[in-house]
Amino acid sequence: MYEVETITTRHAPAAARAALWSETVTTFQGAHHYDYPVPERFDATATRQRSDRFQLVTWHIEQGQRISRSSRQGLAEADDHHRLLLPLRGPAELRLGADEHRLTPTDGVLLASGGPFDLRLPPGSRGLVATLPHTAVGGRLGPGHHRLRLGRAPGRVLALMLTTLVDDRASLTRRGFDTVCGQAAELVGLVVGDRAAVPEQDLAAQVRLVVRRFAADPDLTGAAVAAHVGWSLRQVQAVLHREGTSPSALIRETRLALARDLLDRPGTITAVAAASGFHSIDAFEKAFRRRFGLSPSEYRRR
Repeated sequence: MYEVETITTRHAPAAARAALWSETVTTFQGAHHYDYPVPERFDATATRQRSDRFQLVTWHIEQGQRISRSSRQGLAEADDHHRLLLPLRGPAELRLGADEHRLTPTDGVLLASGGPFDLRLPPGSRGLVATLPHTAVGGRLGPGHHRLRLGRAPGRVLALMLTTLVDDRASLTRRGFDTVCGQAAELVGLVVGDRAAVPEQDLAAQVRLVVRRFAADPDLTGAAVAAHVGWSLRQVQAVLHREGTSPSALIRETRLALARDLLDRPGTITAVAAASGFHSIDAFEKAFRRRFGLSPSEYRRR
């Protein structure tokens, strides 16, 4: 499923314009508080492109507006997605807790789900909000929000991908929309870190280094490793494939090697599993027996 929907207040009765816009934003982005300087004169248009996985909303408002979300609203609307906010015309003033940001077409922000904020848009503002699943976003992103520098590569590439999706929305297919959104999501982690890519000849060695460093993190994934070294997940997969392995296999093997070392030291099996990056003791014991032919307890008693 891929669909494009446009809603405008232009042809609505003056008394209904603000209510229509509030309903539109709530439908597209969840519940917020809305302030209108002159509600009956509010003129705005929003277009939503969406598939089963991704959503991209663009806005254009003629009058200024303030949109905010309280902590209670944020908790009620929390989900497993990030929101990438990018002005396309005019600055936007964004307050996140004690932090205040002035956003421009070369300076966006990635918002975590559920947090409160206060957004002020000037007259004539245009911009976009991309909704990206956590699982699709590259990089090991910490909690909270992240500034996105979009005036240079790789940030400029990310901004170009998103604006091209907007410009070509009428001719896109679901597959095309999802593919480009997925590639944009992978780039987000790289833009957050804004780190230079590791040279290709050093890529395999650097990947192994990153995996060893973060193996104890149960949330470590191939996409996170790829973002750390500045390459896409597909490129990292191709390099490791030439060496007879994969990101997931490398992470698993590194965790098991770490666990085997820890079993030679004092500590419970449960503590060893947690310190080796396994989500549960059952997953650890199954993986360990499959790899070494012994349970962790049997290995320790050998």
